[in-house]
Amino acid sequence: MEPVNYQAPVYAQSCLSAAWADIKMAPNYVSRMLVLGLIMCVPILNFVVTGYLLFWAREVPFGGRTPLPANMVTGKNFEFGFYGFVLSLVVGIASAVVSGVLGWMPLIGVLVEIAVMLAVAVALMLMQMRMIMGLNLGDGFNLKDMWDKARRNWGQLLVVSIVPELVAAVILMAVGTVVALFTTLVMFGTAAPTIGAMSSVADPSFAQVMSLMGAIAGPMIVCTLIVYVVGCLIVTPAQVLSYRAMGHWVARYAPEWTTLPDARLPYQQP
Repeated sequence: MEPVNYQAPVYAQSCLSAAWADIKMAPNYVSRMLVLGLIMCVPILNFVVTGYLLFWAREVPFGGRTPLPANMVTGKNFEFGFYGFVLSLVVGIASAVVSGVLGWMPLIGVLVEIAVMLAVAVALMLMQMRMIMGLNLGDGFNLKDMWDKARRNWGQLLVVSIVPELVAAVILMAVGTVVALFTTLVMFGTAAPTIGAMSSVADPSFAQVMSLMGAIAGPMIVCTLIVYVVGCLIVTPAQVLSYRAMGHWVARYAPEWTTLPDARLPYQQP
């Protein structure tokens, strides 16, 4: 239990500002984030990105300040990225249960949905960081300890967990809207001749029906793929910033996690 009179230190930079400064240390940080974004597009393999970011965030509480590592696809990154996925799955199931029980209530349901969304973002980041600090999946489930540490600075924790990906989501919505509108124009343009031919006959042929379906489905599939890839490329830099900032948060407000039973310095990873 935290002392009632606990006073968190005051820092010159916020966690996000410090994380952004760390990202810019690498002269080729843009290309490395693009590579991470492309890896993120591949199901299952994208666990590597989570593990990579967790390990890079992990060095901060130990005093590390290295640029974005060049080595991305490793067994350890995949392993601990998978552990991160397990934690996200547990948090997702728990939040779905809470939303299902309380989300149906008028007005209160909306507030519950917002509260659950914020709680999920914060809880998942804390669980993943505690897990990677101890290099043990079980360390990610010590809810009491995480609650005690979270109370040291709720404001920074919320900003670190939510703001980067919220900004990315807004950008992605704008890009998705533009792509969807363009796709709609293309779809109607390609389908117009077939629609005109079908309207002139009482019984459209099978070939005409299939042509119409292709004219509609083709642009929609292309649109979905474009939005998916662009989404990964937009969300990944936000995650890079968020995870690194979370490393700074742990260094400032949960330094005790460097002494977890299985904790090792970053260069001593098995």
